[in-house]
Amino acid sequence: MAPSKESGALAELFKSFAQNFPDDGNVYKQRAIYDQVHKAASEAPGVSYEDIHIAGGIPCKWVRPEGASKKHAIVFMHGGGFSFGSTNGHRKLAAHLAKACNCLALSVEYRLTPEHVYPAALDDCVTAYQWLLDQGFEAKNIVTAGDSCGGGLSTTVPLAAVKRGLPKPGAAVSISPWYDLTGAGETMTINEANDVLNTKPFVAELAKRYTKNAKMEDPLISALFASEDELRQLPPHWISAGGYDMLLDNATRFAEKAKKAGLEVVLEIQEGQQHVMEFMAGMAPEADESLRKIGEWVRQRIGS
Repeated sequence: MAPSKESGALAELFKSFAQNFPDDGNVYKQRAIYDQVHKAASEAPGVSYEDIHIAGGIPCKWVRPEGASKKHAIVFMHGGGFSFGSTNGHRKLAAHLAKACNCLALSVEYRLTPEHVYPAALDDCVTAYQWLLDQGFEAKNIVTAGDSCGGGLSTTVPLAAVKRGLPKPGAAVSISPWYDLTGAGETMTINEANDVLNTKPFVAELAKRYTKNAKMEDPLISALFASEDELRQLPPHWISAGGYDMLLDNATRFAEKAKKAGLEVVLEIQEGQQHVMEFMAGMAPEADESLRKIGEWVRQRIGS
């Protein structure tokens, strides 16, 4: 089916980002521009928000859909290449996702690069997961979820949590995940003309900012390199990826490897769609349908 007319708005928004991103690499201007991604979505009705600080002073935003289960929660981790993005810029996406899943969502304002390199973002998000456990949420009732680099964190946070002796969450939702920071994969080339947001140099620069002196093949950085034993320790995964996304085969290669290891994985490829097409929640039918399917699957997995 051809993409809807409404879905073209995301490509136009991304084009404006590309035109206005500063050539001098000014990260503060980049962050200000990227936070406008919220314009792609509608407000999610019946959702309230509360800014809080959790253990260690990490800023977070509670996202509370009216009538949602108070026993189930999402740890939501925004995208932005570990260098930009915020709980404010991703507020609408987190809200639509939380409503679809009938859960509360704790959106994490993790530390960003280049000021804070790996493992700062991962540590902050694992701390948020631990904090939810400490508040009385059962691990089986928690979902890790995010988009782009946050989609990668949706997988690396459970990996890190298990390594630290914590129970694994009940499910994971990875939207347009960044699973391979080495920049490999054929869609990095074949989708270069289709992907309005990303370019090879841009993705490579963001990867260097995050990893600095760390090994990009570390499974806690690039989940694609997790071993079979590590993959078996993960919760069930729902993965959504845009057909025009340069990171598309980050999702397909991980899904194939995880399925071979015996992990339950649902992979949805959104044909003709851009990176994180779910940004268009409430504005484009494809985004709404994707979130509806995610919500139905999550509710079945964790009982929310």
